[in-house]
Amino acid sequence: MTNFEADKNLLFGVIAMQCDLIDMRQFVDACTLWSSRKESTLAEILVQQGWLDEEDREHVEYLLKRRIDKQGGDVRKSLASMPDDVKAALSGIENDSIIETIQELADNDRWKTTVAIEPPEEPSDKVTLKGLHSTGGIGQVWIAEDQILKREIALKELKTDMARSQKNRHRFFREAQLTAQLEHPGIVPVYDYRANEQGSRCYYTMRFIKGRTLTEVVNAYHAERKKADTLQMSELIKLLGMFINICQTIAYAHSRNVIHRDLKGDNVVVGDFGEVIVLDWGLAKRLDEILVETVLDDEYGATIITDDADPTPSNATMQGEKLGTPAYMAPEQALGHIDRIDQRTDIYGLAAILYEILTGEPPFTGKSIVKILDAVIHDTPKRPSEIVPDLPTELERICLQGLAKDRKARPESATELAEQIQNWIAERADRKRTEQERERFFSLSLDLLAILDAEGTLSQTNPAWEKVLGWTSSELEGQTVRSLLHPDDQTQLANNLKRILAGESLTEVEHRCRCRDGSYRWILWNASLIAGEGSIYLVGRDITERKQTEQTFQELLESAPDGMVIVNDQGQIVLVNAQIEHLFGFDRQELLGQPIETLVPEEVRERHPAYVRKYISEPECRPMASGLELYGRRKNGDVFPAEISLSPVQTEQGLLISCAIRDVTGRHGTSN
Repeated sequence: MTNFEADKNLLFGVIAMQCDLIDMRQFVDACTLWSSRKESTLAEILVQQGWLDEEDREHVEYLLKRRIDKQGGDVRKSLASMPDDVKAALSGIENDSIIETIQELADNDRWKTTVAIEPPEEPSDKVTLKGLHSTGGIGQVWIAEDQILKREIALKELKTDMARSQKNRHRFFREAQLTAQLEHPGIVPVYDYRANEQGSRCYYTMRFIKGRTLTEVVNAYHAERKKADTLQMSELIKLLGMFINICQTIAYAHSRNVIHRDLKGDNVVVGDFGEVIVLDWGLAKRLDEILVETVLDDEYGATIITDDADPTPSNATMQGEKLGTPAYMAPEQALGHIDRIDQRTDIYGLAAILYEILTGEPPFTGKSIVKILDAVIHDTPKRPSEIVPDLPTELERICLQGLAKDRKARPESATELAEQIQNWIAERADRKRTEQERERFFSLSLDLLAILDAEGTLSQTNPAWEKVLGWTSSELEGQTVRSLLHPDDQTQLANNLKRILAGESLTEVEHRCRCRDGSYRWILWNASLIAGEGSIYLVGRDITERKQTEQTFQELLESAPDGMVIVNDQGQIVLVNAQIEHLFGFDRQELLGQPIETLVPEEVRERHPAYVRKYISEPECRPMASGLELYGRRKNGDVFPAEISLSPVQTEQGLLISCAIRDVTGRHGTSN
């Protein structure tokens, strides 16, 4: 192995320690193995031993390359940028003296790390430690027992090696103090804080929460969802209820001018009895102490990404995981813009938690921290519905709004975000109740009832379809209305759907619908849009017998020697025969639906409706040649004398008046 390769391996290990990815003991042990395995690199040994994962290895190699490249490929110059005590320990290193030099480095107090976790000496005669619960960057949590009140509590202490730093002690105290000042059901209560005179032992006690992290709960939900291959809406709503509690907790913190800055599923505990607790306020920041907080951030942060020569946003300095978790980090955090971090930064973190609830994964993932941060800054997250296709559109919209790159585009407050989710749940409950009522009505109605989507596809039908047309609900599901209509009636369907989706209700539209046996029946349809659903409510009534009667009636009209007009009780023309078309010069379609005054001379049109109303109030048969001097008006304006007979007919549709009209111009010997 060349000196260059040896120095490069050693530099890799130093960078890994500086990033807090390995400790000094692991570094020494890895170098010992490395000296006996010339065919392996130090990075490979660290991964083999489980002290470094592939993602962190890739990240360190990235930093290593950048550091060497900035020194023109000179590893020694790169080592010269290390702290003075490290440079002194590494100066003059040769291949044969690697272990001795590493041991010398290990003896340096700056790089000593306590590997074994030892319980603190009795913290108090009131508290007894029961066992280690978890350990983090600068602190560790013990399960303990309060001997006075006989209750189980949690004790969080500052690690002994971290307690040497005054800044660490101050930050640890601030974490305890701030958490204690946030008195809310969603924040664990702090009982006591203690520190000895030397500051070598600092700890505080708090309530111990038994449960799982929200991430664990979400992962379990999505595992079941994938197994069942369905959305499992009831379980999703439970998770959304937890999310609302998280939002309300953060809203309370914001009301006290405190932001969390590290919101993620792993920092939320779901208790065994329904508690939803937001943990880890160690990175919290008081907005009313911006100057003090910013100075502490600058002094405390361990730089993960640096490039002094290129201060562009994608290469901006970030204070590592101590100031947030990359996969859940807002763009302003990823860019290192500390002055822009405020409540809307937490809104982004909440939306990232919502994204995890909806999809089972964070908004951005990648093989390295560098790639994740680059995506946070520049990329749009994948739409949740691309990961879970059945997700409601409104939930996706709320989530993506919270993940907006532009802070101003996000909801203004955690309360607003919670209300958006709460409103969706309430609206869904109302829709569910409406659907249940609709289902009961569907089952009882004798009319054809159906729900269509925007494309005209049937999603729900009632038993009347089978009784009238022979189709079962299962046979109709997924079929389009178009496929059931007579070919001659399909032309206007697309236009009618557009009108209904635009909010217009269609009434009394007659279509021939295909029965299961291939025959057709006439159905009178009424359609309207279901508010808030984008679906169409369809009601149909079988009018086949009426249409057959009308057809028979029409055939009788056509056989009559005189012109025949049928008028309803509103004075509108509903039927005419061919003789009327010939007599007046109108096409049949020009007359249907028009007032009878269309066939009356203009000079009597104004008073004629009154005659119609009077007749309808006291209908009676009036034969031809009744002695009345009557006139008709053709389409071209010609007026001619006429004899008219009137016959009232009671039908299911109400009163109809049959009018026979005869041109008597020849009898008068003149034509006007």
